[in-house]
Amino acid sequence: MHDFDIRIMFQIIGALLYITNFLLLQTHRIHATKPASLLLVISACSILLTAAIIGHDWGLILLEGTWLFLVTTTFAIRQRSARRQAVLEREAADSAVAPVRPAPVAEPVQAPVVRERELAGAAA
Repeated sequence: MHDFDIRIMFQIIGALLYITNFLLLQTHRIHATKPASLLLVISACSILLTAAIIGHDWGLILLEGTWLFLVTTTFAIRQRSARRQAVLEREAADSAVAPVRPAPVAEPVQAPVVRERELAGAAA
């Protein structure tokens, strides 16, 4: 019987996660920059990096480590951006002012009617 090698199991699981992500992207069920896709890739990278470390596969360690760093950075930036957007939307909703009703129109004040005779008499 063959000895059980944990690396093979890690490699198969990591590959299946990559394939699952690829199929979901191709069928437009998820988008590449959405958290679901990024988390699938992060999981696959982590598992394959673990298998590479166990086997001392330096090329694969470098490849998967770099890929894991890039995807994790993208995920962190997207999450921070989403949190900022949520805070801005919440602040905008909190600072929204209720619609202002127009003030009632006051009757115009009419100046007293001054007749020409009164003015002429005042001048004399």
